Amino acid sequence: MHTVSTYNLGLEQFWQTHKKWITYLKIVLAIFTIGFILYKLLVAYQIDIKFKSFQFDFSLNNILFLVLAIALLFLNWTLETIKWHLLINQFEKISFWGALKAVFSGVTLSIITPNQLGDFVGRIIHLKTLNKYKGSLVAVIGNTAQILVTAIFGMYALLAFLVKVDYGIYLIWKPIALFFFVMHVVAFIGFIRIDIVYKVLSRTKFFYKIEKYVVVFKSYSKSQLFKIFFISLIRYSVYLAQYVLLLYFFGVQLGVLNSFMAVIAIFCIQSIIPSFILIDIGLRGVSALFIFGELSNYNKEIELGVLLSAYSLWIINMLVPSLFGLYFILKHKFIK
Repeated sequence: MHTVSTYNLGLEQFWQTHKKWITYLKIVLAIFTIGFILYKLLVAYQIDIKFKSFQFDFSLNNILFLVLAIALLFLNWTLETIKWHLLINQFEKISFWGALKAVFSGVTLSIITPNQLGDFVGRIIHLKTLNKYKGSLVAVIGNTAQILVTAIFGMYALLAFLVKVDYGIYLIWKPIALFFFVMHVVAFIGFIRIDIVYKVLSRTKFFYKIEKYVVVFKSYSKSQLFKIFFISLIRYSVYLAQYVLLLYFFGVQLGVLNSFMAVIAIFCIQSIIPSFILIDIGLRGVSALFIFGELSNYNKEIELGVLLSAYSLWIINMLVPSLFGLYFILKHKFIK
């Protein structure tokens, strides 16, 4: 307890001493974030031009697709907030509102950093008593659950996609599927028994240097981690539904099964390929064009709809929360 108090006192003294520079940094962050978003949307990918050139169908059914996709935004980030709330409350009691501010702040910093690394920073700056390094590892646990869900479904979807387009893969799909199954079972058990990670680390040479941080890996019960995994699964389903709804809104209708398979495969590709801040949105569009292009025999008529679906999903799920997150960061006082 003394160590934690000393740690937080040092942080508070640092923030107070550099209050003016921190204010300047916030202003720079706000200008950079907004400018960066506008550059990506309007200059790099010319989304405004794409929207203007698309022939929208504003029938009742189509409008319903869009409304549902937007409405699911709230469920999506509510689930992520619940997950963060459950994880962090093991060490520091925070309100649901506090968890929401941390999650949205993480979104803001994630869109301007490679591989969304800023997500960890955005979350831990709101912690008051927990050591920031431990807080980062807590965030890693939640992120791992989401990646695991994406990988489990995505790898089978990719396999199904390859079977459709490559006869050679069709001949050997069963052993590949079996290998995936074994690998996923091991990964799932490894996550639920994350305390084993702690035991493995405890045998390393430098364990004494990191012990006070990695202790978080043995702090959660199997039931808690299963709950985190289940929430990640529901959130993945919501994200998947949003994408398919947007595809239907933009006229990309290749059948329900093909649409879901394609979107699951796209999510997997996006999670595997490292993303950099200047190509993140573009990667979403390119991967979507590749998958849907193969499934539609490269039907040029759906290309614009595919791109707008991918970009709109980013706007709904990332851009909107990031603006709220930017507000929370600007209002944050960085003191105990």
